[in-house]
Amino acid sequence: MKASTIIILLVIVILALGFFYYSGSSDLDGGGLLEQEQTDPEAELASLRVLALLNQIKSLRINAALFQSPTYQTLQDNSVPVLPQNVGRANPFAPIGSGRTAVGTSTSH
Repeated sequence: MKASTIIILLVIVILALGFFYYSGSSDLDGGGLLEQEQTDPEAELASLRVLALLNQIKSLRINAALFQSPTYQTLQDNSVPVLPQNVGRANPFAPIGSGRTAVGTSTSH
């Protein structure tokens, strides 16, 4: 065998070993990180609860007749306008006493 053939084979073997090392699996069954079983029963229970809640959310239906009811139609908007206020310094990381001190912003949309 030529020296270049041996070097190419060594590089291929090193790359394969590096791949298996970084993928977290040294066997050839294709078991990756996503296929590992959860051994923590609390984590599995929490994931089942999350899935149950997601299924409940997916099954929610809004009855549009609610918005046509006379009771809904009599509701009044009692919102209070929010006036613009100074919320803080222009640059909170600037030394105190260097330039502008406050920024006026509006929180109303």
